[in-house]
Amino acid sequence: MGYRSEVVFAIAPPLVDKFLAVMAASDEVRDLIKYNELRKEGIRFNHYNEGDIVVNLDGIKWYGEFEEVKKIKEFFDEVHTIDNDENIRFIRIGEDPQDQEVMGYYEEDQLYIPSPGICW
Repeated sequence: MGYRSEVVFAIAPPLVDKFLAVMAASDEVRDLIKYNELRKEGIRFNHYNEGDIVVNLDGIKWYGEFEEVKKIKEFFDEVHTIDNDENIRFIRIGEDPQDQEVMGYYEEDQLYIPSPGICW
């Protein structure tokens, strides 16, 4: 079964092209975040503002050694070091509610952890 997480991230318009390049270079990333109509999860465009991207994934094995997870984490780590974090928001919460990662400030009022879940 494995350890599962809930992951939601948002990318503001100034960084969307950079994230789309990550998607274009990796079939694994595209497969991971493609929209699933039945589960109402995956990538969505223009969710908070015109031109932005929001991705929600529930019950996912978010392991750093998985190639698709590594690519997404590399994107956020790179942006985090060069940007002031106003253009990204990343939240992951594991099965243990104390296991949380939060990065960035984009749409912080809309995308947050009220505990024990993610609101968006």
